[in-house]
Amino acid sequence: MNVLHPPFVHFVIALPLAALFSQLTYVATGDKTYSKAAIRIIAFALLVSFFAVFSGIIDAGEITKNHAILKNGLLVLSNHKIFGFVVVAILLVTTLVKWFAISKDSMSLEKLSILLIILSIAASLYQGNHGGSLVYKYAAGIDNKIVQNRVLEEKGK
Repeated sequence: MNVLHPPFVHFVIALPLAALFSQLTYVATGDKTYSKAAIRIIAFALLVSFFAVFSGIIDAGEITKNHAILKNGLLVLSNHKIFGFVVVAILLVTTLVKWFAISKDSMSLEKLSILLIILSIAASLYQGNHGGSLVYKYAAGIDNKIVQNRVLEEKGK
């Protein structure tokens, strides 16, 4: 089992939040240092998201190969994998818009960046909710003995 996926996803959720605070501070103060910090933070979030998706794909393969998930969780796992690419795409667009905003010195693009950062935060939180349900509701990646006990519990209901 790959143990790198959980730490990476925490950064994908936390870094855009830090970028949002930096971006809002830039809009409030006009100090370009905060704008430059925001692009560095969001670009780092994009980089980490690649690692999160890659490690997640490895984890998903191991989970399905070892049947370390409740049957109902397979659809959630599939959707979680697909939406991971959506999160990466949103972060990519956000990074590019933020880069253009700095390059063109455009306040309207800077404000659009705020909306895109908020969208990336919302997408990451939605994705994190699904990832959490995979582990806590569908026992994804949990030892097979524990999974079998959960299956027996579900049949008993």
